[in-house]
Amino acid sequence: MTLKRPNDLLADMVTATRILIHQGVLDVFGHLAVRDPKNPEIFWHPRAVAPARLTAEDILPFGMDGEPLVATDAQLYSERVLHPALLADPTKNASLHCHAADLMPYCMGSRPLVALSQTGAWMGAEVPLWDSRAAFGDTNMLVTDTAQARDLAATTGAGHIALMRGHGAVITGNSLLAVVFHAIHAAREAATLTRALALGPVTPLSAGEIQKAGTPAPAAIRRGWDHWTALLPGDAEGQTR
Repeated sequence: MTLKRPNDLLADMVTATRILIHQGVLDVFGHLAVRDPKNPEIFWHPRAVAPARLTAEDILPFGMDGEPLVATDAQLYSERVLHPALLADPTKNASLHCHAADLMPYCMGSRPLVALSQTGAWMGAEVPLWDSRAAFGDTNMLVTDTAQARDLAATTGAGHIALMRGHGAVITGNSLLAVVFHAIHAAREAATLTRALALGPVTPLSAGEIQKAGTPAPAAIRRGWDHWTALLPGDAEGQTR
C-alpha cells in the first residue's frame, strides 16, 4: 500500500514526544499514536525506538487492527493494540500510553486520583483505575491483545484518562495538542495531590466545577503547546505550526 505521509503531523509527533520527555511524562517505554488526518481508519505510531531519538522516519502507518500498513522489519511496540482500541471512539484522534512518575502512585489502588484544579477538571471527578486481573487473571502486566485493550478502553469510556493498576496510564485527546495538554496536566494534578495530602485533607472539585471547567479552551491548549515547544532545548520540529 502506498500512503502519503502527513509530514507536518509526523514532525509535530516528534515535537510532542520531545515535549512529553522534557516535561517528565514520557519515559523509555511510552508512546503516542495519532489518527491520519484524511483516513480515520489509519493511525500513525512510532516503531520501538528510544523516544528521545525519535525521528519522523521512525513513525509508521497502522490499521485499526494494530498491524503496520507498510512492509517493515522494525521492532514494534507490543502494546500498540492500545491505540486502535482507544481511537475506536471517533471523537478521539490521539492517544498516549505513559508511566509518568507522578501518576504511578495512583496506579497502585490505595487512593484515587481526583481533580483539584481548573487544569485538571477535564479528568472528571475521579480517574478510573483499570485492573487487568479482574477480567484476565494474572498477566505479565502488558496489554498485548485486543481483548485487554478493548476492556481498558471501555474503562476509559467517554473520558480522556484511565490508570492501569501497577502499570501506568492511557490518555486521549481530540488532537495531538490536546493529548499533550492532558498528559502534562494529569501528571501535575497528581503531583499536586500528593503534595497536598502531606499537608492534610484536600478538597476535590465539585461536580458543578467540573462541568464548568472540564473542557480546556482551544486557545489554552495552543498556548500550552507554544510554551512547551519554546522550552525545548534546541530547535523543535513543528513548533511554529
